[in-house]
Amino acid sequence: MSENEIGDILGNVMGNVMGATAPLMTGMIKSLLSPGMIKSVVGMVPDMLDAVVDAVSSIDLGEILSSTIGAILPVAMKLLDPLLDILGPIIEALLDMLTPVLEIVGPLLEAVGPMLSTLTKAVGPMLGALSKGLGGLGSSG
Repeated sequence: MSENEIGDILGNVMGNVMGATAPLMTGMIKSLLSPGMIKSVVGMVPDMLDAVVDAVSSIDLGEILSSTIGAILPVAMKLLDPLLDILGPIIEALLDMLTPVLEIVGPLLEAVGPMLSTLTKAVGPMLGALSKGLGGLGSSG
């Protein structure tokens, strides 16, 4: 038997199967999409939602969170202790280096703050008027 003959036989079998089952499938699809079936499924949705809401509301999230955190926290602390032992001196050295910079920047910010506040109070209305003027030009063109 040649490949063409086998292909023809398989094609005929599949075609016959499809031809025989097509009306059955069409009938099932029609019944599934019928208004009565859709109405029935839609009518079940509120009941299902009520069941879900009841199930969710019966869960004590506080107890779950408390027990989960109670189990995780000791493990996390055991993992963090060696890390903090390593990073502690590094952080302390960084803070020691930053302290002189902060001593300079702090008074500088105190001096510049009132000037910036005055500047924003003066420039703010001017920018608002400019924005309105440019907006008016854009909408008239």
